[in-house]
Amino acid sequence: MVNEMIVLKWLFPVFLAALAVVHLISCWRGDDDLRKPTKVALMPVVALTYLAFANTPSLWVVAGLLFGCLGDLFLLWPLKKKFFALGTSSFFLGHVCYLIFIYTHYVIRVSWIWIVVVCVIYAAGAAFVYANSRRSIPRALRPLALAYMVMLCTLSISVFLPLVTAFTWGKLAAFLGASFFLASDGVLCDMLFVKKAEPTQQNFVVMCTYILAQTLLAIGFAACP
Repeated sequence: MVNEMIVLKWLFPVFLAALAVVHLISCWRGDDDLRKPTKVALMPVVALTYLAFANTPSLWVVAGLLFGCLGDLFLLWPLKKKFFALGTSSFFLGHVCYLIFIYTHYVIRVSWIWIVVVCVIYAAGAAFVYANSRRSIPRALRPLALAYMVMLCTLSISVFLPLVTAFTWGKLAAFLGASFFLASDGVLCDMLFVKKAEPTQQNFVVMCTYILAQTLLAIGFAACP
């Protein structure tokens, strides 16, 4: 019975890997009939994998992943402003769930001076990126884009501080996940607001970094005691 449970447990990451490969191939080939359903299916499978491996499963993490699924659904039509706004708002709420998990499970013992230094570095980076991309973003979406950029930086800082407080591989995975989120959304912003199109190879990069982001965050959170 125990062996059967172990085998069943490992079916989730195997299925997730297969699903991710199929999705990424469909992105590269521009096969929307396969790309769209596999995209929406990704985060529920990440959630199931998280539940199978987490030391102490948290509904906040599951909620964050499911908000990601909702965001993926809306962003099947990213060039439509309404759906972009709904998708971005869904991811914003998902990150709120992640932050609640982080600040109720991780210990942060870092000098306030270092916290200020880290925040200033992230703020300077965010200000630079926003200043250079602001004109490309439709006026109606600028407040949401700025708020989401601040949220991404907040999430990254929030997993970095526990990492430097006491190193664990799980915390490192979570920090790398947050970093991949920054990369993924940076490429997505260029694709939607500068190119105003969905080139297949760039869409591949967006989804590859996005899958790594959510999966690494889930791995990191699963390792939390």
